[in-house]
Amino acid sequence: MPSQPRPYLSIVITGRNDNFGGDFNQRLIRTLAFNDRLLAGAGVPYEIVFVEWRPIAGQPRLGDELRRLLPQIDERLTTIDVDTRYHDAFSQNPRLEFHEFIAKNVGIRRASGSYILATNTDIHLSRPIIALLARRELRPMILYRATRVDLKTGIDTSQLDEDVFAEAANQLIVNTLTPPRLTNGAGDFLLLDRFSWHQLRGFNEVYRVAKIHIDANFCMRALAGGLLLADTGAQVFHVGAGTFLAQRGVFMNQPAVAPWGGPWHKQVLYENPSNWGIADAPAVTHGPRRLRLDFADRAVPPLVSLRRITGNGLRGVTK
Repeated sequence: MPSQPRPYLSIVITGRNDNFGGDFNQRLIRTLAFNDRLLAGAGVPYEIVFVEWRPIAGQPRLGDELRRLLPQIDERLTTIDVDTRYHDAFSQNPRLEFHEFIAKNVGIRRASGSYILATNTDIHLSRPIIALLARRELRPMILYRATRVDLKTGIDTSQLDEDVFAEAANQLIVNTLTPPRLTNGAGDFLLLDRFSWHQLRGFNEVYRVAKIHIDANFCMRALAGGLLLADTGAQVFHVGAGTFLAQRGVFMNQPAVAPWGGPWHKQVLYENPSNWGIADAPAVTHGPRRLRLDFADRAVPPLVSLRRITGNGLRGVTK
């Protein structure tokens, strides 16, 4: 990564240029512009780390499109282009088309901020979140969470602001956080200091049969690792109910064929290898804040790892 002053915040997101859901690119661009206005306006030194996972052959890289369409974030944007072969090498379920949390680990591993926010590409931050960041009152070894509010799909997205978000008539679902695990909608807002992300070694890379609940699994890993989980009392906003909620009913009676994998015991703990986040991948810089991870067998973890398995109801540790 380029040598420069460390930002206070790194925002890690992932995607590719497939326009998932029919409007992925539009949602991503709208959200980045919205959050940049708030963060830059409050003077928060931050960077965006965008990981392009399993890029589409013959399509322009989405990271390049972001630079073209959002020149105001160019100096804050780092893009990481991951060789497509890593997707197949990691896969333990052929129905998973996108390893979201392994991709986020790639960004978390290489993010330079003092604090790292793992979030999704269509999550709009709120004024209380921006104020918390601007005051620089975050503390290490605390995993900060926020409540995600899902807005109705039909609202006018051309002039989004927090007054629109806060209007009860525009809200569809409030994903209430329940202590002590605070797992509801966890993947939309996980804010933690860089040292602790590295101590915990990111999201679960051992269990790669499903991508659902990997975020909740991280909350449990953080608790087991001695971290505090804190509800900021603030909200973040998402337009629509989300792909999983919209499609869950279709696969309710056939979870094994769902594109996110079937249900699993998410309370099981994990221990990633030391090269989590594809740390051993050959990295090639091909422009300012542009990184490409080439493929190497040494960067791929074993297909099965039983180094450490524990869970509720298990009295000991299996090694």
